[in-house]
Amino acid sequence: MYLNEKAWQVQQNNTYTIDEALKKFLDMYSVLAKDFQVSQIFVPEGEQVYLRSSYSIEKWMTEVDIEYKRLFLSFWQKRISYYPDDECEVSLEGEFLKGGTEAFLNDSFLLSICLDPTWKKEYFEADKFSLNDLSTETVFLYNSFHQEQLFKPPFIDILKKQKRIKIYSYDELWERHQELFPHLKFCPSVEKNMKILEKSYLDQVVKKLLELETTAAQGIFDPSILTKTTTESEATLEKYKKQHTFTDNENNEYLAKWHMRFTGIPGRIFFVPDYKKDCMLVCYIGKKLPNITYPT
Repeated sequence: MYLNEKAWQVQQNNTYTIDEALKKFLDMYSVLAKDFQVSQIFVPEGEQVYLRSSYSIEKWMTEVDIEYKRLFLSFWQKRISYYPDDECEVSLEGEFLKGGTEAFLNDSFLLSICLDPTWKKEYFEADKFSLNDLSTETVFLYNSFHQEQLFKPPFIDILKKQKRIKIYSYDELWERHQELFPHLKFCPSVEKNMKILEKSYLDQVVKKLLELETTAAQGIFDPSILTKTTTESEATLEKYKKQHTFTDNENNEYLAKWHMRFTGIPGRIFFVPDYKKDCMLVCYIGKKLPNITYPT
């Protein structure tokens, strides 16, 4: 779930409105944490939440019940900081939404505080701009601003997908990968990839692998049913062929051009869809690999 950073930038000086907005936001967070075990909210790196008002959050916390104070501290201390994806931007009325970009790319939703009626909508039509081919398309952003929404579609469906399997470490993921993902094979190098990943990315990685497992089990590769799955350009594969070539357990080399995304570094999962009958090859999990547009 992704914090809507723009919702915090609304000017509001009415202390009653501020108090109600903060409490409703934290009630929503409390439901996520207790009912869905989602206590870590994605927040853009360097983003600070504060009120555009003479009435500060610090002042509010001295006056509010201790339970709300604890909820706010939990929300902020457990947040996951991320660097937005640098291959596309999602904007609303010309303003870049960092949280909106990641929510769209990961089939998730925004969490908004409602300091005024602007963000009291369940979805928004936004513009997605691709920095690779300079194309623009209209996309929908789901937006949660009240706890009751979380128990209704599409929010409940998104949350249920996240709870399907609970893994507690990358070591456990590697030890159980054959059991959990029988239709996926992994290059030996993937184990090393995961050893340097932050734990905060783990749930996302598991979710993406589950998508690949489900698709591979069906025996027909259809990227349209996977979350924002795309290929690298031929120019990238030509220039960075070595970085996109991986070796399987049988010492055979494969060029991986298909990838999924996960939030944070930004992250990529590269795979070969037609590895073997009803089986895909997962080649790489980690920071995105170099490409023509963004050499790294």
